[in-house]
Amino acid sequence: MKNRFLYFLLLLPTGVLAQFKEVPMNLTTSTGDLKGALIIPENAMSYPVVLLLPGSGPTDRNGNSIAGVKANSYRLIAEGLAQQGIATLLIDKRGIGASKASLKTEAGLLFDDYVKDAVGWIQLLRKTKGIKAVFIAGHSEGSLIGMLAAEKTKVQGYISIAGPARSADEILVEQLGRMAPQLRSMADSLLKRLKNGEKLDSVPPNLYFLLRPSIQPYIKNWIHYTPCAELKKLKIPILIIQGTTDIQVATHEAEQLAICQPKASLKVIEGMNHVLKTSGNDLKENKATYTNPVLPLSDHLIGTISTFVQENN
Repeated sequence: MKNRFLYFLLLLPTGVLAQFKEVPMNLTTSTGDLKGALIIPENAMSYPVVLLLPGSGPTDRNGNSIAGVKANSYRLIAEGLAQQGIATLLIDKRGIGASKASLKTEAGLLFDDYVKDAVGWIQLLRKTKGIKAVFIAGHSEGSLIGMLAAEKTKVQGYISIAGPARSADEILVEQLGRMAPQLRSMADSLLKRLKNGEKLDSVPPNLYFLLRPSIQPYIKNWIHYTPCAELKKLKIPILIIQGTTDIQVATHEAEQLAICQPKASLKVIEGMNHVLKTSGNDLKENKATYTNPVLPLSDHLIGTISTFVQENN
């Protein structure tokens, strides 16, 4: 009988055993409403909350993207934290998912807009009934956004997940150099000109995807910031998380962040990749995790985040 009952449980849909509830959230901005979902521990009357900021590109609240990522990583984080008594706010960035209408044109978007949005979400959370502490966590590009937002408003702690230490122009040139070495020097020169305040009236066709006129204001604003320099400014508890098999952000980036801010705690998770799943270094195996939404998160990720939150709220 016991074995039959266990078998029945294994066949139940995930939602039947869910230990959380989901509450829609709305943030009104001057250009339109931003949408999110607050994942709350079931039956909890008060709880800390983590605002989870997505990575670059068309990444939605669940950590998926029309660019081909279907790992569901952010949703899995929220559900895992709910089991530890911690809420998570998952958000669609402006222009993405349910927040699509808040972005009219690509040329009208600046990196600082994402920072302002993060500050707005934090202020909304601080007014929300039941929330006793607010933490901010940023994944990849969201790591820098989270740093800047934490400078501008009150949070109990900051978490960087797979966040780089260097400015985005350095990272872009390095990544491009690996994919197309012949373009590295040209890209480096153009990005330096942007960083110096120049407008690029002419962009070579083979770099148009990176430096098209409509995206130049965003890139120019983004590369103005260096994560290491921004992290030094924070006076709150800081946790830096990095995986050893991340093919997009190397472990030394996290190590450099920890050097820049000696008060930060550094957790390197063996075998965790950029979408926060367990993988080896084989490129094909690693990339396969990007499209596997049922693959669980890497071991120790939820425990690392929840311990930091519980110790600091």
